[in-house]
Amino acid sequence: MNGIHEWFCTPLGYSVVEAECRLLSQRLACLHARRVLQVGGFGGGQRPALFCGARQWVLENWLGGPVDIAASPVELPFQNETMDVVVLIHQLEFSDKPHQILREAERVLSPEGHLLVLGFNPFSLWGLRYLFTRRRCCGPPWTGRYRSQARIEDWMRLLGLKIECRERLYFRPPLNNRTMLGRLRQLEEFGPRYLHWLGGIHLTVGHKRVAGMIPAQPLRQPRLTVVPGALEQPSARSRVNGAG
Repeated sequence: MNGIHEWFCTPLGYSVVEAECRLLSQRLACLHARRVLQVGGFGGGQRPALFCGARQWVLENWLGGPVDIAASPVELPFQNETMDVVVLIHQLEFSDKPHQILREAERVLSPEGHLLVLGFNPFSLWGLRYLFTRRRCCGPPWTGRYRSQARIEDWMRLLGLKIECRERLYFRPPLNNRTMLGRLRQLEEFGPRYLHWLGGIHLTVGHKRVAGMIPAQPLRQPRLTVVPGALEQPSARSRVNGAG
């Protein structure tokens, strides 16, 4: 599992980071969120600032990068129903306990909160390369087990979450060549409309609906954005206080 944070620093990995940050910015910008938990990071010393106006915790795990709390995603150090939004960044593919990760995410999610799950799509050009390279010791992200979006949706429904949004992104082939990736950038423009099934990455958004509750209105200010490296490193004191 170790090493994917290094892959995020390659031309292909960094291109994926940009695409994921762009889509997360669009989907998170209108959500009501005061307390946000991000499980996983993009490594390379970068810290995605998912929410500029909310309290945010970044959970340490094998992905590497700056963190606020050292803990396992299968045993989150938070009380029940304390987070407005939980974001899982490529957690389910590389864990032998994906169901437990989802259960923990749902447990800490507050009523009317949202769970966002990013994963690699096995039914794409990425999935095809994954099939041919996963047994050749090529390293992340071609190791682990890719989960289909339909499977993740089923797991989320079993936890009582309503699927609110499903997205596909990154329609360029998995070529680790900066020049070729630049030339194929136009695929990202018409891919969502004409090549939706070819998206190498999927984003699934679940909503924790609670009967009788009125959903909170989306925050208007400040606008939520995703900017790699935009937040300062947490101090030792903030690491301790952040866990309370």
